[in-house]
Amino acid sequence: MQRFLLLGAGGHAAVLYDLLLVFGLLPHGVIDRRLKAGDIWEGLPILGDDDVLSTFSPEDFFLVNGLGANPNCAPRNALYARLRSKGFIFPALVHPSAIIAHNVVLKEGCQIMASSILQSGVTLCENSVINTRSSIDHHCHIGPGTFISPGAILCGSVTIEEGAFIGVGAILLPNVRVGKDAIVGAGAVVLHDVPTSATVAGNPARILSK
Repeated sequence: MQRFLLLGAGGHAAVLYDLLLVFGLLPHGVIDRRLKAGDIWEGLPILGDDDVLSTFSPEDFFLVNGLGANPNCAPRNALYARLRSKGFIFPALVHPSAIIAHNVVLKEGCQIMASSILQSGVTLCENSVINTRSSIDHHCHIGPGTFISPGAILCGSVTIEEGAFIGVGAILLPNVRVGKDAIVGAGAVVLHDVPTSATVAGNPARILSK
């Protein structure tokens, strides 16, 4: 039976730790470069920094990406890509309180937190995150390495491209497309497409920078 290693020792990692415990899965330990090997975090041992992963076999251990995004998704995506290339697997994690339609597509490493809703035809790509109480309506496409913050609402047929960040409580109207690496600010109401690498905020959302 494969065991779990938790990457990161911050707030996002703490939520994932609790999700694992719901399923009776106790992580073997935590990998974090900011803490010393032998320290204890949330009752779990710190095993060391990323270098210690070379002592673990991908055949014996699954990885859980506990790095958050606030709002930069690049570090967690780089970590995922580097360790995936070494053969490690990041299983999809879905909180049992989430509501998932029968035809939702969940790809490797995606994370769905408590009380989230994913409606018919949603695709959730690799290493993407749907945070607490987010609502993703029908036929949305959530690209790889994206981060949907708590309480965000995506109406039908919204597309979120790779590496984009959607802030707390943002609302995206039907058919909106958010470009690669874009940032949607907390509470924004997005009526129109967001360009690649742009930052938008406000109600209605306006471009602050590109």
